[in-house]
Amino acid sequence: MPRDRDEDEGRRRMRRPASIKDVAAHARVSPTTVSHVLSGNRPVAPETAERVRAVVSRLGYVPASTARNLQAGSTNVIGLLVPDITNQFFAELAKGVEDAAHDLGYGVILCNTEFDPEREDRYLELLRGRFIDGMVYASGSPPSRDRLASLLGRFPIALADEVVPGLLEQTILVTADHRAGGRLVGQHLRELGHRRVLAVSGPVDLVSSLERIAGFREAFGDEGVTEVEGAFVERSGYDVVAAALDGHGPRDFTAVFAANDLMALGAVAALEDAGLRVPDDVSVAGFDDIMLAGRVHPSLTTVHQPAYDVGRTAAAQLLQYVHRGEVPPASRHILPVRLRVRGSTAPVVGLGPVRPILAGPATPGTAPRGVAETPSGNHPEGAPAPCDAPHQTPRPIRPRSAGQTLAP
Repeated sequence: MPRDRDEDEGRRRMRRPASIKDVAAHARVSPTTVSHVLSGNRPVAPETAERVRAVVSRLGYVPASTARNLQAGSTNVIGLLVPDITNQFFAELAKGVEDAAHDLGYGVILCNTEFDPEREDRYLELLRGRFIDGMVYASGSPPSRDRLASLLGRFPIALADEVVPGLLEQTILVTADHRAGGRLVGQHLRELGHRRVLAVSGPVDLVSSLERIAGFREAFGDEGVTEVEGAFVERSGYDVVAAALDGHGPRDFTAVFAANDLMALGAVAALEDAGLRVPDDVSVAGFDDIMLAGRVHPSLTTVHQPAYDVGRTAAAQLLQYVHRGEVPPASRHILPVRLRVRGSTAPVVGLGPVRPILAGPATPGTAPRGVAETPSGNHPEGAPAPCDAPHQTPRPIRPRSAGQTLAP
């Protein structure tokens, strides 16, 4: 039976690589709309975007510039997903990733999720279609394990700062020693005489948050600890502490441990708005050692975790294999932390002097006046400490209304 001439013509056309015009014709849209869907630069109706992506997948369409790179075996681009680029911790982590990528001639596509799981899913879908060589994933919200697992077949992934359960056997993990950092804070507050602490965790489905609180309890003990869930943002720290002070009975804590610095700064603001002095009435400790921690008054006692090194190590571990055209093996890299003792913690009033916890003889130039350091157990001996800024700087702005955003 003779074949239809149109069918033969169709077969001949489809033997060549699909073009953007082919995609547009099959999806019943313009080539411009196809371009907008693939680039993500312009909004497109969800139904239309879904139809275009389905046609792209069915025809195997690859943009010309991407096709040229794929023929060479690499796009020289990696993705980086962070939850909040305005958070100084993630800004430093991103700088570490970018520096490591730059050293090897790679570019970085930055995706900022704003702690929004739906926004994160959209970015992951965007990266899936970008033919990147790999991705550094720093989650600040409950991680999309299934979505990440589906991406592993397309490119390798390095997890930065956060464990994603179920993926450790397939990914590179680079993180600070969160549990050791929690222990340092617990030991510090215990030795200052505190016996009742309000512990403000981050989201309880993040491993880093669980580890910090677990380490704190290991050193401090469970008795006297009231744990409340926060959200890793300054407003959350303010609201949690303000709610804890809202009762009509006596205050039932002498110290606050917040699982990150932004919540700790919010806690300080809430305490001062309630007429309490930090650290005279209540001590406050945080975690991260962002730049602002050493510049507020009182300066913040906190756990220093090396954000830049986490990002740089994650990207370097990923790219050392990708650069050679190899699949990175699963690996774990746990970086040491240390306690920076500053002005926001003090002995409980009436208990007399308390022995300070110090790592050993002070090394000239390693820490400014008024700052003591306690390293975690795996911190290299003699490693220099980052410099703190002077303390004569403004306090954080305190909120006055429910919808007001805290600003340093």
